Amino acid sequence: MWVLTHLDDIDADFLAIYGLDLEQVEIPARRYFSLAYRLTAYQGVMAARVEEERDEPPASTTPTRTSTTAPPPRQGAGETTEVSLTQFRAQFPGLVSVGGEGGG
Repeated sequence: MWVLTHLDDIDADFLAIYGLDLEQVEIPARRYFSLAYRLTAYQGVMAARVEEERDEPPASTTPTRTSTTAPPPRQGAGETTEVSLTQFRAQFPGLVSVGGEGGG
């Protein structure tokens, strides 16, 4: 969730835009998220973050193969082979895990 990754920026915007020092006052969670959601409408740090994200080129999508068998490995220096996550996990069992706790 974007709110959790920008807590300091949100705190700064709450102080500058709403005049609320979140270290001094408590507000209900519903109001906090309602106000946080609207921060990008004002000229503050969160509006600048959104603008940065808009200016970034979109990430290119990597094509994946739909075959269930992995392609044969290529020989040669500097050559790469693109495979789907399913194929990678089949070639290297236990190396990639999905889900679980800890996030890393």
